[in-house]
Amino acid sequence: MEIDNSGANIFRRCPLEYYESALKPTQEGLGLEPKPHGFEVSALDLGGREHELLEEYYNELKGTPIQPYPESLNEALEMEAQLIITAYRAKYPQEEFEIVDVERPFRVVLPDLCPHCYQKDMLKNIDDKQFLCERCGYFFPRGRHTYVGKIDVTFRMLGMGVLDIMDHKTEKRRSNSNRPQKWAARDQASLYLWAAKAIYKPEEIGRFHVNVLKRPSEKFQEPPIFPDRQTLERTPEQIETAVRDLVFIADDIERYKHIFGDKITWPSNRENCDSGWGQCDFYLPHTFGWSEEIRENRYQPKKPYLKLEGIPIIQP
Repeated sequence: MEIDNSGANIFRRCPLEYYESALKPTQEGLGLEPKPHGFEVSALDLGGREHELLEEYYNELKGTPIQPYPESLNEALEMEAQLIITAYRAKYPQEEFEIVDVERPFRVVLPDLCPHCYQKDMLKNIDDKQFLCERCGYFFPRGRHTYVGKIDVTFRMLGMGVLDIMDHKTEKRRSNSNRPQKWAARDQASLYLWAAKAIYKPEEIGRFHVNVLKRPSEKFQEPPIFPDRQTLERTPEQIETAVRDLVFIADDIERYKHIFGDKITWPSNRENCDSGWGQCDFYLPHTFGWSEEIRENRYQPKKPYLKLEGIPIIQP
């Protein structure tokens, strides 16, 4: 299966939420997402539009300008997105690094780990389709899972030989969802550094940088701000553990799909329905049950944020 950071984190939080957001069938594909209310600017839509504007900007700095994306039909969203990118350009009129890649999507095969003991040091090739784990006598297929995502900016610091990567995160003005303490514990830095090593080999991969863009206040009385970028390093042991954990999550998702199939009987973690920072996207139907009215008024088919058509699968 293909798995990304968002899907893995949702499944960790609540398997039923993962089913609703990634697997529930719709006429357009799989998965649901909340509908915006009126002229509401959703975090997901704003983040997507801001990524488009940042892609234009960094390609411009790289010297390879691209055709501008169409403006959003949501006037409130477009106004806020343009306000943020204008302030961002003023903050960073140029960068002190060489831009190598912008908005690089990827598909990297996750390592073959025994799904019984999650070791890889005693695997025997049976044929081109399966392994035997000589530690526990378990047969399993090769190449079960692929890690997918998109690296926002790949760059090389001037005078340095290694490649660093940067990820953009848009958040509300008063939010603390990207504070350093959270990123110190997150797996994304480890996983992206692991994927970058496969994508850009034989280049040496250095560090992961978190580029936070804080939105203006709700009534635009305070402008957008851009905190100092966080720089994260990961040890080989941290990277190996994060990759193993992702394989474990992907195996669990496949196991749940086999057991529960296309049904809303997936196990749930109701302790996370209301976490204190807000309710999950599916709080209403998970608490009171689905109905046609809830489905039509509250949810829409999920729009894919990764465009992976034609992206080659890379072996690590």
